[in-house]
Amino acid sequence: MLLVVFLPSFWYNFLMKERDTNTGFKPIAPRKIYQYILEQFVHLVSTGALQPGDKIPSERELAESFAVSRPSVREALRVLEIIGLIDIQPGGGAYLKEMELGPFISVVAPLLFSREQFDIELLELRELIEIRAIELLPAKMSQEALEPLALAITEMRRALQEDDTEAGALADIEFHRSLLLASESFILQKVLELIVSLFEHAVRGGRSLVLEKHEDAAQLLADHEGIYQALLDNNYALAKTLLASHLQMVKVLHAQDSAK
Repeated sequence: MLLVVFLPSFWYNFLMKERDTNTGFKPIAPRKIYQYILEQFVHLVSTGALQPGDKIPSERELAESFAVSRPSVREALRVLEIIGLIDIQPGGGAYLKEMELGPFISVVAPLLFSREQFDIELLELRELIEIRAIELLPAKMSQEALEPLALAITEMRRALQEDDTEAGALADIEFHRSLLLASESFILQKVLELIVSLFEHAVRGGRSLVLEKHEDAAQLLADHEGIYQALLDNNYALAKTLLASHLQMVKVLHAQDSAK
């Protein structure tokens, strides 16, 4: 053992690596303190000890409870805010809120959209979850559930008349968001939240997800009007067919646009 201590660091590391390989053990990666704090927060939320709306103890109180420094607590709170788990109000403390994927997605969206064909794959995922959402709708949609869909279509008409492509795209997204909310499926809503956040980032970033041709926008509006009317008539089979056709058309348009 004394010999190993005096070996050059290169050979020491080499021998340690060989020992790890031979025994099957792997080195334990060091972790930062804030990661342990995050784990405890997640545990408290998952067990119900912390509920949305609850005020988080102050930095000083958390530092004392965790027996760590206040900078470590501050770093953990900053990460929790970025991933959308808490809301930090200047001078008012921090509060737990319902998990939101938007803030986190806005950070990683540029990396995701750098992948080839990511736009098309995103549309394919939308087709799966939105058709499932229609299958989960009640036998007759309430006026409360239908109203956001109608408002989104009204906004799409206005955007078409004023040739406002970004507003039209965002109204389009709102239509599909409202459809998922009407399904009352928590998991579908969370998946949609992720997708909507990505689409909103794309639209505001000027990506090809915004269809600039007036005739394309007019066709999109007609598609949404047809889907809405089918839902209004409780003809869910037709609504699914129209939705699938609509998303297929959007995929074709995006593929054509990307090929230019």
